Amino acid sequence: MPRRRRARKQGPATRGEARGGGLHAQDRTVPHWALDYARRLADRHPPHHRILIQTSMSPTGYFHVGNFRDTVCAHLVHRALGRMGRRSAVLLSFDDYDPVRESQAARDPELADCGGRPLAEHRERAERICRTYLAELREMGILPAEADADGRTPPGSDWETHYQYERYRAGEYREIQRRYQRDAARLATLLRKDDGRDLFAVYCRQCGRNTTEIHRLDERAARYRCLSCGAELTARDPADVKPSWALDWTLRVAHERIDCEPAGQDHCSAGSTMDRTRAVYDGYLGSPQPVIVPYGLVRGERGGGKISGSLGGGPYVGDLLAVHPVPLVLWLYARRNCLADLRLGFGPGAFLGAYDEFDRFVRAVPGGGRARVLWDLLTDERPDGYGTLPRMRSVVGALYAHGGTAEAARRHLVALHPGADRVLLDERIGHALAWLARYGRGRYWPAAGDGPPGPAVGLLVEQLRVHTGTGAPRAGRTREDFREIYGALFGTEHGPRLDTLADVFGPAVLADALEAYRDRGERPLCEGVPARSDRARQEAPSRAS
Repeated sequence: MPRRRRARKQGPATRGEARGGGLHAQDRTVPHWALDYARRLADRHPPHHRILIQTSMSPTGYFHVGNFRDTVCAHLVHRALGRMGRRSAVLLSFDDYDPVRESQAARDPELADCGGRPLAEHRERAERICRTYLAELREMGILPAEADADGRTPPGSDWETHYQYERYRAGEYREIQRRYQRDAARLATLLRKDDGRDLFAVYCRQCGRNTTEIHRLDERAARYRCLSCGAELTARDPADVKPSWALDWTLRVAHERIDCEPAGQDHCSAGSTMDRTRAVYDGYLGSPQPVIVPYGLVRGERGGGKISGSLGGGPYVGDLLAVHPVPLVLWLYARRNCLADLRLGFGPGAFLGAYDEFDRFVRAVPGGGRARVLWDLLTDERPDGYGTLPRMRSVVGALYAHGGTAEAARRHLVALHPGADRVLLDERIGHALAWLARYGRGRYWPAAGDGPPGPAVGLLVEQLRVHTGTGAPRAGRTREDFREIYGALFGTEHGPRLDTLADVFGPAVLADALEAYRDRGERPLCEGVPARSDRARQEAPSRAS
């Protein structure tokens, strides 16, 4: 009788089991967890061996900040090995031979009629998703400069990018696939499955979907029936017969000679994929399981749910880079133990708090110890310049006080912090503008609505047209008058001091802005803040190179 593939239910691991040892065991005496895993790898392999660390993910949607933790873990272990004088490389594997989930195909118009087919068969979409992530890795300084847009590098590089659709279709794994199909019953026993046919799925040769049930399986062929199109055919090319996720992982580890791989803790608990596949390494492949680097979930700043990008919406690495320098982004992921859950957010508390903590960390680096070790894992930059910068709270305050004008805020900050690194200060101002434009407007510019301008606006326009001194013309303005003026300028209940605005923009520009709202309902000063934010971000020098 034909067998349908089915998942084996596993009981949840208790907290004690997860922390008590095995895959979660760590040497807490070392200065950083990446050094612990690097030391294990160095002890396991001879000095001449090139240690290969894989980070893999499936392009079901744009890769989000949760996916990025997998790559950061690989990157940090790679850098730790380099500091030990050991050769290593990172292999980024895009699992684009995985099938499109039917639920995703139903809700995503771009994937309509793609359910059950390989993700890579929608070539334009898969390429766009992968290239976007690779561009972000390049900006982070993780993807080396010699890599092309698809992440491919010349021989001898310490980075490789693989696309599993290509490798399966090219027959890269043909020999070991045939061996796995031949020994399906034995592998099923090791993985605690009832039938070896449950470990494979055939992509139908007629309709291309993996909605198939296997009738007969051996090393030469798989006889199957497709539940979508009704075809009953024989697949003789191993590329059409894809192993289950657990078996696929062991296959690639054996073929590529992967020595280390990060994995989410849900894949590392008792009864999980990493736990169950140990039997395949010990009892079938005759080689040790790779060193696993377990990591916790990435969560938003509020609530308990994990961040997931398969439904879209991110946040993404590019969102972090828009408001943080590269070393700070890496520090956000590296500062805590990899086993701990991580919270990331863009609200005022998370954003300003991250900068405060990062600045304290940078000031501790020259003193050596764990701070110095962590900095060297993050970057090859010197930390000196970051230690000269004003707090992000001060930068945001200066921008607010000067109407979002970067040049005026910069002059103010340089006067208060003459020793600040000018390049890094411009970068911080650009990040502050980007955050204000996208996330901070509600806090610093509370909305006041679009009410009609009153007499206070007209009076101030008349005064500004003849004003020649510094600051704003004096008048006995009430709180309601100020609400009216700031509502006309920015659509907010309050804003920077009028004296500062008059000095920054000049009386004529301020009068023109008030008239623009009174006569046409436009707010040119308000609309200019996001534009200046984007321009400052583009002009800020990249620190990833």
